[in-house]
Amino acid sequence: MELTNRFIARQAILDAQSQCIGYELLYRDRDSERATLVDAGRATMQVLDCAYLFGIENLCGQLKAFIKCPQEVLVSDFINVLQPTRTVLEIVETAVPDPDTLKLCARLRQSGFALALDGFLPGDTSFMFLPLVDVVKVDLHTTTVEFLRLLKEKAALGTRLLAKHVETREEYERARSLGFDLFQGFYFCQPQVMATKELSPSRISNLRLLQATVNEELRFSDIETTIKEDAALCYRLLRFVNTVEFCVYSSVKSIRHALALLGERNIRRWILLTATIAAADDYKRRELLRCALLRAKLGELVAPQAKCSEYEGFLLGLFSLMAVILDSPTIPSQIELPASVSAALAGKEGRLRRLLEVVISYERSEWGQCENLARTLNLSETDLSTAYVRAIAWLSKIPL
Repeated sequence: MELTNRFIARQAILDAQSQCIGYELLYRDRDSERATLVDAGRATMQVLDCAYLFGIENLCGQLKAFIKCPQEVLVSDFINVLQPTRTVLEIVETAVPDPDTLKLCARLRQSGFALALDGFLPGDTSFMFLPLVDVVKVDLHTTTVEFLRLLKEKAALGTRLLAKHVETREEYERARSLGFDLFQGFYFCQPQVMATKELSPSRISNLRLLQATVNEELRFSDIETTIKEDAALCYRLLRFVNTVEFCVYSSVKSIRHALALLGERNIRRWILLTATIAAADDYKRRELLRCALLRAKLGELVAPQAKCSEYEGFLLGLFSLMAVILDSPTIPSQIELPASVSAALAGKEGRLRRLLEVVISYERSEWGQCENLARTLNLSETDLSTAYVRAIAWLSKIPL
């Protein structure tokens, strides 16, 4: 474990009576005026992580938190770490209103989330979101009277218009005259940076938790042991329990009780979020973890056809790069792997070893070697290509 600084900023959103109705949460990787993260998905993941480390109640009091959600985060499972009644999810201007995304937005509203459309620009695709959102955020510097008239015609009854980038008194007065209901910008206040110290879980603890999620049925005792051995994970788990609304009315009596309150789906969600955030702190490790997860999923998908265990196929791919990720010559002894997986990773000939070599050769586009190895496992080119596309689709939903 190590102690690190974590920063998050908040910027007030005001109504026409100059009353604050909420705060937009903005990730900062240091105590600075601007974020240096350029990837919107990773920035949002960091905000989600900080939201439950700090606590929404500490960041926003009784007001709502506005959080930007690029499409890859919106369609992922991670936003469910947030309390719906306390959160406004901001759909960014690059989001594509395909049927699945629109259905998801409707479900999110039904579950209690409010939705906002950020950086709204006129167009057939952006208009498709309008019936589903509670707030539309418009850049005051680029808007026109004609655009606002069209927007008001197409917006659902009760939708509130928010003018962002309000930087002077004159701009505030102009925004009010144009009929905006809500306002945000430097005229009211600069983003306020808040800081805390955070214990970071060890890499090995994160990997042991990832390993545990592969099982079809979670072994609560293994997860409990790992968490108890890492103070940072204990703290994160208890913070996470407090962000899940159906848990807040129960008094947590133990780590095992906390896990039971969460249930399997929320535990898997929490573990993946924790591991993802840890990897995102280091670009090299993030890319290696992405590659390892892709290998793992591909190994899992083709394992049955190769007459191997799906669980072992996943572990084989996941841990094929762990020594490199951990900057270690070998996988640490604290990570317990099935003997068959350890043997395959060590190079012992067998079906599992050939499965790993097929996965790696496919990844490297070594088609001749891949074809020869695949033939010995009764795997066809179609089997591999179909599984690879599915693995990529699975990985794309994890915003590393």
